[in-house]
This record gives sequence, structure tokens and C-alpha cells, in this order.
Amino acid sequence: MRFALAATLSALTLPAISEPEVLPEELPGIDVSEFIDVLSARVVHTSGMEFNGLTRGEADFTTAGVFALLGRSEFAPDWQWIPAFRYQFSSLDLDAYPFGANPAAPGLDQGLHQITLHNFVLHTPENSRWLHGAYFAAGANSDFGTFDTRHIALSAAFGSGYRFSDCFTIGLGLYGSNLLNDPFVVPAPVFFWLPTEDWLISYYGPRFVARREFGDDVRIGFEAGWNGGWWGTDAFRADSRLEVSSIRAGIYYRHRIAGEAWVEIGAGYTFANEIKLYSPGGRDRFPTALGETDAAPYVSLGFSLHRW
Repeated sequence: MRFALAATLSALTLPAISEPEVLPEELPGIDVSEFIDVLSARVVHTSGMEFNGLTRGEADFTTAGVFALLGRSEFAPDWQWIPAFRYQFSSLDLDAYPFGANPAAPGLDQGLHQITLHNFVLHTPENSRWLHGAYFAAGANSDFGTFDTRHIALSAAFGSGYRFSDCFTIGLGLYGSNLLNDPFVVPAPVFFWLPTEDWLISYYGPRFVARREFGDDVRIGFEAGWNGGWWGTDAFRADSRLEVSSIRAGIYYRHRIAGEAWVEIGAGYTFANEIKLYSPGGRDRFPTALGETDAAPYVSLGFSLHRW
């Protein structure tokens, strides 16, 4: 993702402990459009993830996704509703025992799909350093060989943040995923810092970014964050849950090609890679064939549009 949501998720931070502070000076509300790409597309390919332990072989993992804002509505003073749509296609090519000779293995003849509708509600009051927000997403993660409620993905978050200055915002919230089937709730720390006019350092999503601008048309940065997903699949003749998880870290180069349109290339390594397949009851289907893999290189190519 580029879940390109820096300011949006910056609203999901530190719970307010009092009424919004009214400042003696004018403090305009935050314009979140400064930090959100209205359209982005990205392809990421990770190759040669060699399995550890008794497993022989390796896996390649490729994702291709698009994220688009569907609009922005100010339904009350200082309140905004921002809906967005995300679709991601993933392919997992397993060349490992016992999957190498299995034509039904995921990624060999079936696509893995994630379709999500995001909803953000933001409150950024004028003359206040507090900002507040809530998030809800509903979608489907499936190969669509079969489909039931176990393939439905629900997630939500809420929280508040505090602007110490125009250049530094910090906070905390709660984020919950897979709320319908196997809820997982974690704290969601966020910070957004502009140490100079050329540098941006932030954490959101969860994704850490340190980026520098070189003029108006070039940005070079380092990013690190979680990578992967889960899908319902019947590729193994039974309804299963496939999970891919890793930490991705690398550098990227972003260049303005025209107006508000940018192209991006990146490269790095994925760490803590793990591929698991579970039965509907939560049993690990192939504990000796799937599991942890070694670190592996990735490359990425992306396009984004900052404003319509």
C-alpha cells in the first residue's frame, strides 16, 4: 500500500485528555490533501525466498495494486469524510516440496485478490493543536474459488494526535484487523516530522519513511514496513487461509514526470519472511513444507498522482 495515508493515519493517534486547546494565535486546520496521493499504483516483486529447515526450494511473491480516493466531503465544520478504494492482485509461486509438482498451488493457476473500501473520518478543528480521526474498511481477501464469511476482511482504527508545531505531530491510536473472524488489535503510534523544508521523517501504517527532496522534481528516501497479506483459498481442495508476512526495507527514487504525476522505482530486501497455510480450524496444514524463509531482494515500480 502505499496505504498513501500519512496525514490520514496521523489523525489516528494520541487520545485527547481534555477539550481542544484554543490558541491565542490563528492556527488553520490541516489540509490532508497535502499528504495524500489521490491515485497510486505499485508493483512489488520479491524473488528467491529460500525455505529454512527441511523444506527444499523457494518462493517468489508478486503484488500489483491500485489505490484511489473516491472523493472528499466536508459534512460539518472541520469534519471530513474521505472514502477510498483499493484493489491488489498477488501471485505466490511456490517451487518447494511438496508444491513444485502440484498444479493447484497458489500462484500457479489462481489469482489472489484483495478488494477493499476504506472510509476515513477526520476532525481537524481550527485554532486547536488537536486532531482526531476514525477509520473503517470492509472488503474481501480471496482467490474466489469459493467464498464465504471467512473471506470477508473488516478493520477499524481510531485515535487522536497533537501538533506540537507546524513541523511535528505525534500521537497514538488503536488498530484492529480481521474483526469478523480472528480479531487482532494493536496500538498504532504515529509521528510526522519535517526537520527541514527538504526532509520528511514519518511513521504510519505501519511504515517508516525518511525522505529528502532535491528540488521540486526529485525525492529520494528510505522506507521500512510490514509487507504481505492473507487470503481465503481452496487451492488445496479444501477451504484454507494463506498468510504471507515479511518486513520490507529499502530505498526509492521518485521523479515528477508532469504536473502532479510521479513515477517511482525502489529496491531492497525483505526480512522475517513467513508463508503459512491454515485449515478452517486453524491447524497448520504443511508445518514441514511451509514456514520461514531467508531474506530475499525485492524491486518495485510505482506511479502516483498527487491531485486530480
